[in-house]
Amino acid sequence: MTIFGVDPGTRRLGFGWIEVETARPENVIARGCGVIEPDAKWPLAARLAAIMEELRAVFAERHPHVLVVEKVFLGKSVTSAFTLGESRGVVLAVAGECGAEIVELSAKTAKKGVTGTGAAEKTDVQRMLGRLLDLDLDGLPLDASDALALAYTGWREWIGSRRTRELEVTP
Repeated sequence: MTIFGVDPGTRRLGFGWIEVETARPENVIARGCGVIEPDAKWPLAARLAAIMEELRAVFAERHPHVLVVEKVFLGKSVTSAFTLGESRGVVLAVAGECGAEIVELSAKTAKKGVTGTGAAEKTDVQRMLGRLLDLDLDGLPLDASDALALAYTGWREWIGSRRTRELEVTP
């Protein structure tokens, strides 16, 4: 099973994916990550179109079963939140095209899932994620490691919710 994490943005969008054996869901293997960086000088619509095109190509190659995307948060400005929402809309549309199940997590939930605290710094998340997945993530863009953290935490949340649903349905 392929689980993608996406840290949306219009200037830099991070993505990362893991694979999990369905028979042994505790076996998690990081398969890759990266960033999509459209030219910052382009108008917003052109950046969103570039993100959509590149994300479609990545998804077509990797066929995600589950997409874990960061929820919108109200940070320093409402304008930033709206712009982030536009990027998320592109991500959700591409996920819908490929039929991936969608899980939405807050940044704090992803941080807590990797480090044990939702207040962790991005560099702490990257360092701990490297330990958990047995990878050297030094020098990796933080947006990419954030996306891997979303995939990792989303996998745990998704597996947990499926087990809960199965337990509720099972007599």
